[in-house]
Amino acid sequence: MELKSEKSIKEYLQTLPDDTIIKYYLDVEYSPFPVLVIEEYTRRFKRKTKNEIIKDLKLQSRLAKKKTQELGSMAKKYKLVDDVTRQKSEEIIKQAKKKGYKISENFLTKGSILGSRLKKKTKSSIRTGIESGKNLKSSSYDDLELLKKLSDLQKAGVITNKEFQDKKKKILSKI
Repeated sequence: MELKSEKSIKEYLQTLPDDTIIKYYLDVEYSPFPVLVIEEYTRRFKRKTKNEIIKDLKLQSRLAKKKTQELGSMAKKYKLVDDVTRQKSEEIIKQAKKKGYKISENFLTKGSILGSRLKKKTKSSIRTGIESGKNLKSSSYDDLELLKKLSDLQKAGVITNKEFQDKKKKILSKI
């Protein structure tokens, strides 16, 4: 079939199955004769005239224009998204700083309390250790063993005679 006239195209479109007409209608901007495809589609499915379709398209365009104007006026009334985001970020940072300051104050107070407790315990523990060490007496048997070992070290030449005599005096003064 040779497609030359509008009449021949209409006849051709009428021979096509419904799914092909629907496909052409959905892709009307790519069809070679969009008005004819729209007419055939409406004849089969919606029964609208070309004027009714144009009227619907104009209504849809007016509604879209109205919505665009509404969105534009709303945008002018309110801050930009970047401004709102920046403001929220600054608020979050301020809150974080406040919380951080409170936490650091708590750490400082608890730290100083723990530090003073630790100092007191450490001082008392050191005193107790020193006093225990002073009161600790080694047995005379241990002292004699220590003298023997010192004598062996002197004979081996590890310590001098003077060092041996000094240690010996200290050990004998304890006994």
